Amino acid sequence: MEEINLLNNAFRIYNLNDTLDLSERVLKYILSRIIANKTYIQQMIDISGTEISFNDIYNAFDEAYKENDFYKSTSSYNQGADYYSGVFPVPTGNIVVETNDVLQVIKYFVGGIKSRNTITISQTEYNELSLSSMMLIIFTEALAKFNISRNTLMIMPYEECSYDDFDEIIELEEKEQEKVIQKEFSKKYVIYDYDGKFTSEIDSEMKRLNEKNIDFEKIEGKFGDVLDRLNKMKPKGVSIYTSDPNVAYEFITLVTSPNVFVNSSLLNCEELNDKTNKFYYKKKIMYPSEKELNVAEYYKNYTDNIKEIKTDIFAKEDDKLPEQNNVSNNEQALVEVVNPWYKRILEKIKSFFKK
Repeated sequence: MEEINLLNNAFRIYNLNDTLDLSERVLKYILSRIIANKTYIQQMIDISGTEISFNDIYNAFDEAYKENDFYKSTSSYNQGADYYSGVFPVPTGNIVVETNDVLQVIKYFVGGIKSRNTITISQTEYNELSLSSMMLIIFTEALAKFNISRNTLMIMPYEECSYDDFDEIIELEEKEQEKVIQKEFSKKYVIYDYDGKFTSEIDSEMKRLNEKNIDFEKIEGKFGDVLDRLNKMKPKGVSIYTSDPNVAYEFITLVTSPNVFVNSSLLNCEELNDKTNKFYYKKKIMYPSEKELNVAEYYKNYTDNIKEIKTDIFAKEDDKLPEQNNVSNNEQALVEVVNPWYKRILEKIKSFFKK
């Protein structure tokens, strides 16, 4: 499924952006856009013949917004003699939710933004001119204003969704009962030699693993290619050997595994089967505390330079966020390939309201 590459990239953009209180600020803005567009939303409710009200939409958003947020929360993060380590709730990845209920669509969009997962809604009653589609536009155009990829949220026809490509499948059954299917992690361990500067350390590690009869694989290659390979493999544990703190931070953040280490032995892996909820799994991280590779100090320099922020189609032309007033001339614009389903939905909604 081609869309999975767009989802992977959207996940990367969102999870590498550590702007303070980002999800809360995004959601408050989205709620303001929903309220500002009450008239348009009511029109769509009327033509769709649905029995829900605008208050139902507001309450669905509010209910999801008030749910506990566990993103990267922990009480076990600590510094040892030579290493930092901790166990964190982290986003599951690309989640597909099978539902035609617009209130559930809203709840999962909010939950996805809070947890930094990508959310794809799979609909058996897919319609480009629908209330769900209108909610998608309001949400995604708001995301773009905060430099988050529009591909973070999608709506697709059921028959076009290849469920095997997703990290988690959620099917909403009768009476809103959820059937959650999360891909299992493999039993494999992986050593990633990123820059060839730790040959002796890797040789020693491989000897230790062989002595313990642990199934492992050593790999090399370009970071992006290896990342894609690992996230398809979903290993039980993986350790990267690198002297680059930028690479180390991105690796810890983006690799899907319950144990992700930097220059550390895989013998430190733990069994972390318990899940916080449907949006998270638990990940143990470990990395050296030496000054030359202090990953904790890194992320501060990372902020996406994505400043091609378009006004959403329902907003006034002079409606700008405070963030837009601080854009410098040398910041790069986002060149984003938006998924084709969104393009069709956007054009259909725009043409309807411009009649």
